[in-house]
Amino acid sequence: MAYAAWTASTAFAVGNIRRSTTLQASGLVFQCTVAGTSGATEPSWATDIGSYVTDNTVTWVAISGVYEDLAGFAPSAIIELFEVTLDATLHGSTDVYRFHAGCNANVTGNIVWNGNPYIRIPVMAEGFDYTSTGSLPRPTLTVANLDSSISALLLLVNATTPGNDLIGAQVKRIRTLKKYIDGETAADPHAKFPDEIWFIDRKAAENRDTVQFELASKLDMAGVMLPRRQLVANICQWQYKSTECSYTPVASFTGTYNLRALTATYSQTTTTITVTSTAHGYVVGDIAWFDFTSGTAVDSFFSVVTASANTFTITSGTSATTSGNVAVYLLKVTATAHGLSLNDCVNLDFTSGTAVDGQYKVNVANANNFCLSIKSGTTTSGNVTATQWYTQNNSATTTLANDFCKKTLTACKLRFGDNFELPFGSFPGVGLTQ
Repeated sequence: MAYAAWTASTAFAVGNIRRSTTLQASGLVFQCTVAGTSGATEPSWATDIGSYVTDNTVTWVAISGVYEDLAGFAPSAIIELFEVTLDATLHGSTDVYRFHAGCNANVTGNIVWNGNPYIRIPVMAEGFDYTSTGSLPRPTLTVANLDSSISALLLLVNATTPGNDLIGAQVKRIRTLKKYIDGETAADPHAKFPDEIWFIDRKAAENRDTVQFELASKLDMAGVMLPRRQLVANICQWQYKSTECSYTPVASFTGTYNLRALTATYSQTTTTITVTSTAHGYVVGDIAWFDFTSGTAVDSFFSVVTASANTFTITSGTSATTSGNVAVYLLKVTATAHGLSLNDCVNLDFTSGTAVDGQYKVNVANANNFCLSIKSGTTTSGNVTATQWYTQNNSATTTLANDFCKKTLTACKLRFGDNFELPFGSFPGVGLTQ
């Protein structure tokens, strides 16, 4: 039977069978199992037999478009068609060659399928059967060469890639029933077996009579690995600062800093914590580390929510009623148009004051200042040089010409932080397996 196409906003009854509005490589059609009305847009159809598809209030199940015909007392003959598609890079064109053997249904001429003519030439295709041995089949396709037309085609593609012999060309194997080919009463290009896609892996033989090609699955082609990248444990394979690497450091800059180590009292009601300290200097948006030395409040980084001359508030993630003493640590750097963003890692060289040089993470960033994560320290201030450039020895540098990545996990953490997602272009877990 020729299957009707799916239509939008239509009532369907149980047992109705519809096909996709576009040609599917799976060869599946869809039978209604729950009656209802279809949606305004076509659903994403399943590609496996037995899979269900929800379409507004209708439920469809995927079935084969030809299996029911094959179970009949006098099934129509199976027609086997082939399409060979060239690759422009390898073969110099994207030409498509369509042909059939013409032996299944005593067809003596060309076949038209889905509007495309398939030329009848002597072809022998063998070895497409799948087995349980674990290895993929490697079929052979033997094509008549009595008029040297295949040899001429090989010479043509070899002019683009010497010695190619059609290697890499895609071979599509299409199987349908004779009753569904164009010109028949029940013609329907949607009624077919699932398409099989193969690639020519090598030319097995060539003589004046025939040319034989060995085919392979895309997963089984010689010299092709899956994944294509080699599994290396400890060396990043991305180009430094590429899209995959995603590291975009800002230029080195100088500025001033203020490290405030504040001792204060606090009181918490529900989730609001009020900190009291004369002339504390905090402003809304500052993110600092709060070390609650008494009471039951939970230590963490908090953002200042409100601030007045002698008090400011923060919001805890847990509700409680408590009070006590707290130590608050904040490191703020002021530098015009510094370019840093939230969660950036930056190396700071404090050229005056008593702050400790090292790697810091940005907690909050504004146009001309930013706050950094610290959990201890003493009050100090001074000048600072900031950089996101590092040498191959993982040492900070303010010279762009010396900025190189060592391609190690350590170098990646230096740029992105120890506890953040790393775009490390390799597979550290490989080294853990034997």
